[in-house]
Amino acid sequence: MKDTCIDLKYAKLHIIKTKKFRTINVKVVLRDEIKKEDITKRNFLTDYLVLTTKKYKTKKELALKTQELYSLYIGASNSRIGNYLVTTFNMSLLDPKYTESGMLEESFDLLHEIIFNPNVNNQEFDSKIFNSLKKEIEAGIKTIKENPQIYANIRMLENMDSNSPFSYQGFGYLEDLEKITASNLYQYYKDFISKSIVDIYVIGDVTAKELSELVKAKLNFKTMKKEKKDVYIYHNKARRPKEIIEKENLNQSKLAIGVKLIDLNDFERKYVINMYNMILGGGFNSKFMQIIREKESLAYYINSKVNKSDNLIIIQSGISFQNYKKVINHIKNIMKRITKGEITNEELENVKMEYLTVLEEINDSIDNILENYISRDILNLDDFETRKEMIKKVTLDDIIKVSKKVYIDTIYLLKGELNEKN
Repeated sequence: MKDTCIDLKYAKLHIIKTKKFRTINVKVVLRDEIKKEDITKRNFLTDYLVLTTKKYKTKKELALKTQELYSLYIGASNSRIGNYLVTTFNMSLLDPKYTESGMLEESFDLLHEIIFNPNVNNQEFDSKIFNSLKKEIEAGIKTIKENPQIYANIRMLENMDSNSPFSYQGFGYLEDLEKITASNLYQYYKDFISKSIVDIYVIGDVTAKELSELVKAKLNFKTMKKEKKDVYIYHNKARRPKEIIEKENLNQSKLAIGVKLIDLNDFERKYVINMYNMILGGGFNSKFMQIIREKESLAYYINSKVNKSDNLIIIQSGISFQNYKKVINHIKNIMKRITKGEITNEELENVKMEYLTVLEEINDSIDNILENYISRDILNLDDFETRKEMIKKVTLDDIIKVSKKVYIDTIYLLKGELNEKN
């Protein structure tokens, strides 16, 4: 695969040329510094934009148009990466060599329609569609508690630091939803479309000349230049772990633990912390799984995940409340044993092999390749081949050093009250 980056002044166009796939995929990525009050508005906005446009006012009309374009897919999603709120418009179409000429341009026409030509009357979004969508979003936010582990993770992060972006609820907030009107959402759209940092990614059997001309014609953003804020969230110091227990009518208690990563250097953040986490709880053969789940049978499930942009590791588990103290003690002891060097070369080599296998599998999916490029650019990661070589260089001493920069900060338990012995 050959990748090319073209500076269009208002955006950067990233072209990954490959003949490996039968489709051409496009991701238009807009990002700006996150504000808590923007999350609900952004979710509402992207849902509206892919539902109705000035030209295709109904869901049915849009569906018919995508069918005309050989089952073209267009969607939008929002996520938070560190200090940034990221909106991605996704488009996937069959390579025109398998359909008919002109399909690439027609597909970009529809993408342009969705992003730049929303269904607006008198400086506000269509009231009927707006009100219907608002009810759907409200119902969606109210379902958060239906997934107790997600809810436990949210409550843990809020208790860790309610002012930090890592605690912001990606679903949005009911109190913010109430303030949104068809008029102020359209005003927000105009700010969003004119002030975000824009990157456009295209992968497939395409040429740079063809794509740059097409993007200039169909995705001509009028963005304002602004200085980029560091994407990473940093933690200045560790504290004595904070413990919170809240009750809920559940059969199973849900545990969520927030672990801060403090003063990691570049190599540690990019590579070592991945290996550490896989040994700790990030894989089937991890110490959490082998000791807490398999040997001691203290958890229904247990795992850990690194969030690099937040400098956090999140540990989550489903347990019986009667095993709560035992599980916490085992987690702390396992972390201490790694710090003392109680890991083997075999364990490290196994997780390296597992990680390298995952990296290789990225190239089997066109969407995963694009996501990898986006993460690389936003988080300033190394290219694919460099990552493979650097992972091989991680040593046991590196793991031990990074383990001394890992601190349990917040322990949250959503205590199940049903079928539990106190």
